[in-house]
Amino acid sequence: MGVNVLIKIKENLELLSKSERKLAEWILQYPKDVIHMTVTGLAKEADSSPATIVRLCHSLGLTGFPDLKLQLSAIPEQVAEDLLTDIVPDESLDQLKKKLRVKLDYAFDETVERLKNKELEQALAWMRETTVFYTYGLGASGLVANDIYQKLSRIGRSVMNEQDHHLLATAMVTQQAPALLFAISNSGEKPEVLKLMEVAKNKGIKVVGLTSRRDSTLAKQADVTLLTATGGEAPLRSSATNSLLVQLFAVDILFSAFASQEYEYSLQKLNDSKEVISQYFEKSSRCDS
Repeated sequence: MGVNVLIKIKENLELLSKSERKLAEWILQYPKDVIHMTVTGLAKEADSSPATIVRLCHSLGLTGFPDLKLQLSAIPEQVAEDLLTDIVPDESLDQLKKKLRVKLDYAFDETVERLKNKELEQALAWMRETTVFYTYGLGASGLVANDIYQKLSRIGRSVMNEQDHHLLATAMVTQQAPALLFAISNSGEKPEVLKLMEVAKNKGIKVVGLTSRRDSTLAKQADVTLLTATGGEAPLRSSATNSLLVQLFAVDILFSAFASQEYEYSLQKLNDSKEVISQYFEKSSRCDS
């Protein structure tokens, strides 16, 4: 939890007020010192105020200053190795592995916390009632859309995953059977995703949004929103690695819950799909070789 609170501070810096951000940056620089301080002592050292300390704690989702000190006290010694920084020149492989692991652990923990059972259960209820599924995302989110397509297709669901949003919109407006759209955008502001959501809602198709931004347009307008961790991508990482992994994690949770509720049916469909691959394609590959 100690590492988590420091990463949370780093990820929320731009969302904090000016006074809170100044205090947060001081805490990031001297996290171990804070453990032994009182509220007034920290306020004096950081050139802040007790009221700002309380506001910062609440902005971070903490119960108060004692909670902050408790989480900071749990920071392991490895953080002294500067594991919370972005990638730097000539970094060792061991350091990179540790650094990326720390951030991924935080991202998965944060996603578990943000994925609320009420929203998952509503999405699952619609999935059981639905005949046709649509799934759409761009970039890394497009890989997640394709993962949903593959998972649902293997258990006998009719799924359309099309990168051309015009074709997907056309399919939705001509669809007569009950349908569900998975709209995926880490930022929650991709214009193509939002337009498809608008088309779906005008057609009476329920929308399950997958995003990291609670205050985004997608989160506000989707019928159900599944929230993931923001990812906290570093400048040198060319793809949205963390956000992609937590989105895939969220999809795995949803699919596993769905398969569990439809256990015998899902198991039979998965076995059927494995059998046809083994019978027709793996045998053919061995012959060709």
